Amino acid sequence: MPMTRPVRRFLLWASSGAVAACVFTFCATLAQSQGHAFVITGADASLRAETETILNAAHADLLAATGVGLTGTIHVVFVAAEQSFDSVLGGAFPDWGVAAAVSERNLIAFRSPADFPVGRGLSEILRHELAHLHLDALTHMRPVPRWIHEGYAQQFAHEWRFGDDWIVARAAIADQILPLRDIDGVNSFKGARVQLAYAQSYLAVGYLLDAYGWPGFVEFTEAVRDGADWDEAFRTAIGTNYAGFQREYGEHLRDKYNWAAFFGDTVLLWIAIVVAFLILYLVKRRRSTRKEKEWEAEEAIEDILYGPLRGLDHRPPDDGTVSGQP
Repeated sequence: MPMTRPVRRFLLWASSGAVAACVFTFCATLAQSQGHAFVITGADASLRAETETILNAAHADLLAATGVGLTGTIHVVFVAAEQSFDSVLGGAFPDWGVAAAVSERNLIAFRSPADFPVGRGLSEILRHELAHLHLDALTHMRPVPRWIHEGYAQQFAHEWRFGDDWIVARAAIADQILPLRDIDGVNSFKGARVQLAYAQSYLAVGYLLDAYGWPGFVEFTEAVRDGADWDEAFRTAIGTNYAGFQREYGEHLRDKYNWAAFFGDTVLLWIAIVVAFLILYLVKRRRSTRKEKEWEAEEAIEDILYGPLRGLDHRPPDDGTVSGQP
């Protein structure tokens, strides 16, 4: 029986709706598979737009480097109050921390810049935390050494500062370099030990990437993802076990950070010169300040002893006559 015009219209409308629904579902799935779905809360319109721009660019860089993107919606929460921040992360967070990534929840929690000035760029921190989520995506959240996590995040965020070389050089010369296994406890570290742990993590991952490239790094994460332990994963990726890599890395540090290398490295030498001049300036300034205070004290004593006599003028008259004579 031929279809009437209303029936044809209904079928056309229904088929168009189905196509549209399929296209929407495909696009939504594609956007999620590329990791571009970000939900940002706790920020004003300007901060939200800046955050989304940074994260989209960062995700594109991660995808280009490894060929693997993030999946699902990533939630970014800016938290103002200390108590609320701790509750978001479950309370197990060091007091010196600014932001954290929780891979199980596809979450980045960030102390609000308006209430917690950090002295670091927003892009640096967001790229760092997104890299933590990405590394867990590469390994399907199987554990890797903490130095790999922190070093990967720092490398991706370009977190090497003027003075970090000096921190590592000083530790190397004093034979205080941290074993890589000790960096697993970085959340309990304080002060200079925290800086050294992060600097060493950056250098260790940098050495891994320089020596074996991104393919070697990705092969390591794939081996971990597939259930290999760290020894097997390192052997698969670079041809030696975990202990062998640590020996390689240790030799690299000793070659780069020793007295001969220190004075042969222009950057380190200039750091030493600047530090030396700064120390000399502070010492000289301190001595000058102390001398000025001594002078002020001497003048105060003179004022007390000789102040009343300064008003008396015992000089002879200017015309050469003696007082009391015509």
